[in-house]
Amino acid sequence: ALIPKHHLRWALPFDLAKGYGAMGVASVSCVLLLVIALVGGLFAYYQSYLIAAAGQRLTFAVRRRYFAHLQRLSLSVHNAHRAGDLVLRATGDTNMLREMLVDSVLIILSEVLVVFGMLGVMFVMDWQLTAASLAVLPLMTLTAFRFSHQLREAVRLQRQRDGRMAALLSEVLHAIIVVQAFGRQAHEDARFGDFNKRSLKQGMRAVRLEAGLERVVEVLVSIGTAGVIWFGVRRVLQGYLTPGDLLVFIGYLGSTYKPLRRIARLTTRLSKATVSGERVAQILAIQERVRERKNARPAPPFRGAVTFNEVEFHYQKDVPVLRRVTFHAEPGQLVGLVGANGAGKSTLLGLIPRLYDPIEGGVEIDGVNVKRFTLESLREQIGIVLQQPILFGTTIRENIAYGKPDATIDEVEAAARAADIHEFVLSLPHGYDTVVAEGGVSLSGGQRQKIAIARAIIKNPPILILDEPTTALDAAAAAEVNATLHRLGRGKTVFRVAHRLEDVADADVILVLRDGEILEQGTHAKLLHAGGWYQWISTLQRERTPAPAADPIRLAGGSRS
Repeated sequence: ALIPKHHLRWALPFDLAKGYGAMGVASVSCVLLLVIALVGGLFAYYQSYLIAAAGQRLTFAVRRRYFAHLQRLSLSVHNAHRAGDLVLRATGDTNMLREMLVDSVLIILSEVLVVFGMLGVMFVMDWQLTAASLAVLPLMTLTAFRFSHQLREAVRLQRQRDGRMAALLSEVLHAIIVVQAFGRQAHEDARFGDFNKRSLKQGMRAVRLEAGLERVVEVLVSIGTAGVIWFGVRRVLQGYLTPGDLLVFIGYLGSTYKPLRRIARLTTRLSKATVSGERVAQILAIQERVRERKNARPAPPFRGAVTFNEVEFHYQKDVPVLRRVTFHAEPGQLVGLVGANGAGKSTLLGLIPRLYDPIEGGVEIDGVNVKRFTLESLREQIGIVLQQPILFGTTIRENIAYGKPDATIDEVEAAARAADIHEFVLSLPHGYDTVVAEGGVSLSGGQRQKIAIARAIIKNPPILILDEPTTALDAAAAAEVNATLHRLGRGKTVFRVAHRLEDVADADVILVLRDGEILEQGTHAKLLHAGGWYQWISTLQRERTPAPAADPIRLAGGSRS
């Protein structure tokens, strides 16, 4: 019988075992084995489920923290990193972290418990033989450490190559119209192939290291087993062990070496996950340069007076972008900013909503330093329209309401009317529920810009920032947008960057920037009579303005749309 009757009677009615004899006991034994298997399987299921769930929760928590942190980093940090690589860290590297928890750390811990349990039994049987079996353990540890170190370096280089590949892929997909228009597919294939080959090279190096570690561990296990057998036979001949004890000991030895082999293999996976963890941690370790003070308070409704006091700023140390910039804008004024590319115009405007913070000096609104306000309350009173309007791959309604998430449909339509885009939206099959293609590529430049204007004004901000809003538009679309902006800017403090001086000719004050400094300032008429840079550029632009009968392509160096 598999289980003695006197044991069964405590679990089952005694007469069951008594009445059915050996076959009855065997049947009951089979039932018990089945129950044990089911219960064991249930526990194993929950163990696997809990471990996997822990891994999923880890991935969820890390991604949420990573994304939240990424959004709060200043633009200078984002400018220093390629978007594709940042995305890869949020997806691929966090998945590797989950594998580290599920497939490495927890399994290694369970295997370590098994090893210690087996060693305890072996130690009771024969401590000298147990000590002999552990002779190869230091070599295993040293081997795993050396291979893991080299593997981490290979994986680190591979993940860097993968990040560059992801960045290139993102870049090409965003510029696919340029790639196809210039027939540069073969060129981009070659660039991608180069990164792919470099990644493959490091990947193959990692594979060789993994395979090498496994083979070395197998050799060490064989050496350890042979040593135990040789020493064990001597112990038998000396009368310290019976042949049966030696066979049992060797069985326990196999049960000990098996998890050790698994631990050695898992250390390679742990090395890979460590690299991914480092890549995520690198971003999380970046300090937020634009921080909200602990004692920051909600901003009151702004009148719109803006003051720059001796402001200096740089992206890279010893490479100044703004130098001792000082000016004051009264509420309701239109302030124009002109200057060559790289003069610091866009950077200057980015300091008002604290997209950047000055290195020296300060920016004030209504006489209060902007750092004293909470970021949300500061930015919700500042509207921004960029040169290249950015639209999200969602509905037109949601794109306009992005500036005011709780806006009603009436408010959305009012903003669209003010931006002169309402009639166009109504002409679409789904109206305001029309889904815009990513980046707004399904719309014209003027339509995208008007939606961006509606988004900026839906919250009726007292301060409006216009960063070359018509530069990318044709003359007709630019005229429409200019008329809209002129109407909407009434009663607001408006800062407008422009390359065409005619766009800021009606400004209350114009700031002329060169190399990060205010070179000239005044009204359009005053600057024209000053005979400086502004007057020179104005003359140059008038000379380049084509006559009605002239060829605009030849004179302006442009291209027909």
